[in-house]
Amino acid sequence: MKALKVVMTTVLTMALLGSQVLAAGTGSPLVGNGPKVKKASLASGTDVTGMIVTTYMSEAATTPYEEVKNSLNSAATDFKAAGEKPKALKDASGATLEAKIKAAAEKQVSGINVDDLKASEIFDTSYIEEGKVKKLGESITITYEYSLSADSAVVVIHQTASGVWEVVDAKISGNEITVTTDGLSPFAFLVGKKSASENKGGSEGDGKKSAQTGEYVTEAVLVGAAVLMLGGLVCVTMAKKKNSAK
Repeated sequence: MKALKVVMTTVLTMALLGSQVLAAGTGSPLVGNGPKVKKASLASGTDVTGMIVTTYMSEAATTPYEEVKNSLNSAATDFKAAGEKPKALKDASGATLEAKIKAAAEKQVSGINVDDLKASEIFDTSYIEEGKVKKLGESITITYEYSLSADSAVVVIHQTASGVWEVVDAKISGNEITVTTDGLSPFAFLVGKKSASENKGGSEGDGKKSAQTGEYVTEAVLVGAAVLMLGGLVCVTMAKKKNSAK
């Protein structure tokens, strides 16, 4: 019986060590502290969700990946040079991003002010394999989970491997932001409120907007109210004449 226990203990120990070696061999990446990645897949269809690590700039010093530190430091330098204004960042042509950010924002909200879009914390997105940051070699589509209010407008910007910035086409659905990109390096979500530019007042059709309620009151309703008021005055007048006659 004692010999059986020794054998079982040995088997369990070997199994545990084997699983640890296997995990080390697959290079499972550390869980990042940036936005949660709900799904990530390469253009070839390969699911790489578990290999994508996101890191907020404020946590750059804690990451074990030197490439992540370098990319976040590069982004920080660019933002500082741009006066912390995303619209002043430079694209590949040397122009600022202002016009492209505005165009992307106006697809969601007509007439939105670019200055209303505030940069959330910058974060790095990297593909980690065998404990190292690897290049993709193909485009990737990533869906991030990010807390957004129902009236949020979002523009995604990305620093490319060459160090310039670009506006990335993004699909916003509830609290999910989906982007497709050819490379991974720092991103930032520029978030603004739709209500700031959509509440323009005005009218619909022939209606007039009530200052107190904000609801539309049509001319037909106004005419009807006037008729009812006139009818009420007539009734009151007739009643007074009848009482005086008595």
